[in-house]
Amino acid sequence: MFYDTLTMSAVRDEMVEHLLEGRVQRVVRPSRHALGLEIYAGERYQLLISAESRAAHMFLAEEKLRRGTETPSPLQLLMRKYVRGARLRALVQPPFERILRLTFEGAQGEVVLVCEIMGRLSNVILLDANDVIMGAVKPVPASVNPYRAILPEEPYVPPPPQDKENPLHLTPTLMQEIVEEETGDYLWRRLVQGVFGISPLLAREIFYRATGTVDPDFDLRWEHYRVLVAVTLDLMRLPETHDWSPCVAYEGEGEGRQPAVYAPYELTHLPDREKVASISVAISRVLKARESLDAYREVRARLHRLIDDQVERYEGRLASLQASRISDEELARLEAKGNAILAMIYSIQPGQQELVVDLSQFSTDLNDASDEPTAIRLDSALSPAENAQKFFEEYKKKKAAGRKVPRLIRRTKMDLAYLKQLRTEVDLAEDRPELDEVKERLEEAGYLPPDKKTRSTGQVRSPIRVRSEDDMLILVGRNSRQNDEVTFREAAPDDIWLHAHDVPGSHVVIKSGGAEVSEETLLLAARLAAYYSAARQRSRVQVDYTERRHVRHIRGGRPGMVTYRQEETIVVSPPKR
Repeated sequence: MFYDTLTMSAVRDEMVEHLLEGRVQRVVRPSRHALGLEIYAGERYQLLISAESRAAHMFLAEEKLRRGTETPSPLQLLMRKYVRGARLRALVQPPFERILRLTFEGAQGEVVLVCEIMGRLSNVILLDANDVIMGAVKPVPASVNPYRAILPEEPYVPPPPQDKENPLHLTPTLMQEIVEEETGDYLWRRLVQGVFGISPLLAREIFYRATGTVDPDFDLRWEHYRVLVAVTLDLMRLPETHDWSPCVAYEGEGEGRQPAVYAPYELTHLPDREKVASISVAISRVLKARESLDAYREVRARLHRLIDDQVERYEGRLASLQASRISDEELARLEAKGNAILAMIYSIQPGQQELVVDLSQFSTDLNDASDEPTAIRLDSALSPAENAQKFFEEYKKKKAAGRKVPRLIRRTKMDLAYLKQLRTEVDLAEDRPELDEVKERLEEAGYLPPDKKTRSTGQVRSPIRVRSEDDMLILVGRNSRQNDEVTFREAAPDDIWLHAHDVPGSHVVIKSGGAEVSEETLLLAARLAAYYSAARQRSRVQVDYTERRHVRHIRGGRPGMVTYRQEETIVVSPPKR
């Protein structure tokens, strides 16, 4: 658990600096167990509070927070009534706790929002001025927790105190007793068990600073206990000194290198680390790497499931069609069998069940006939002419079906390509209207039944417009419909058209008007095409480019489905945003 008491203290200091006396302008519900507050204090700030069990956190987000669930929760409705429009008057953190009390004062009076960021026990609780519970992200009945029920009209009871030592009262002797009395393979883990407010990450950092190692077999001497106390006191007094050094540590190498750990102090025991501007930046960077910051992840996950179900359905259809496809040779053999029976009709005896012939003599299409003769099975209940007719009918039936199958295969492949394009649009969508538009496209295409709850916002979404350094306009389609608009309505024939190679993604156009395009502008447009594609997470992406005159809409294809020629290819790195 990285979100420890020092992280909470650093976040509190950041909130005091930026949010105190600010007014709450918006209350949103990014996910089931999260709240987002937009607070204006000279400028707009986005406070994200999440009680998600696997990644509880609280920090100032860089991006505007938006709703991610379909309906508001009871707590969100209370927040809109009592907190929206109110001013943030106070921020109080109980000593060494991962709890922060936010006091708001508004037209409805004073309320307190208690943020308990404690792993799976995390919660966000709204209290009235008398510390009586009004609502919570996670209601907890007395049957689950007799000590502290978290239900409306119940008095708020703080989490029970832990039987551990106060870190500010440590002495070398007490430190030695803690290490020797507690159990555990790792020495630093004994510090977690015996001292209040020490997380596993902080404990490892303390032991590394004091001893230069986190080796479980390290032999502690008396002088080490004195250094352990000094290091512990130095770190645990950061809430008093405010001498924060926010840090992110990485794991992996090359393309697999990802932010893995954050802390409000330098993580000297981790070799691949980087200091960052604030604790919120540090938290955000790690959460983004874990894909847990996405405010719309529940909506995205639902759309992913819907699209994946359709993809599986169409892949099954494609496999069935490909299996049913009959070859030209098989058709030729059926026709040759009918011809062979007719040619030898007078030599076939009544009741004969087999006719052995060389089929190549009865068909010009069997060029690779085997030297071995073919045995044709006959139905003894039918006349020779009727046996021949049976093969001719099978030949006509399969030939007719054969004409349909390639068209059906082509149609199914286009459906699969469009579904994969829509899945990429789900990943690239930046707000809820864009996600709702993907669902509308699924319904319009017939992949999903119409949903009366789906309503178009009526808002016209425009392609992204970017100006290069030499003032050339670059257009980027946000989705398949805008791809059509960018390519076939806004682009001129001699403009430059770009698309990530062989993956779903945006159509990008450089409005060059036939003028020469600089290398810098081409690289910028190519990087945009790489970023707005299914390959955006790769370190290097191939991007094709050609004149727009060489781009054609696929006949019978869905919006944004094109083919192109005379392309060249450039390899770029997508921008990191």
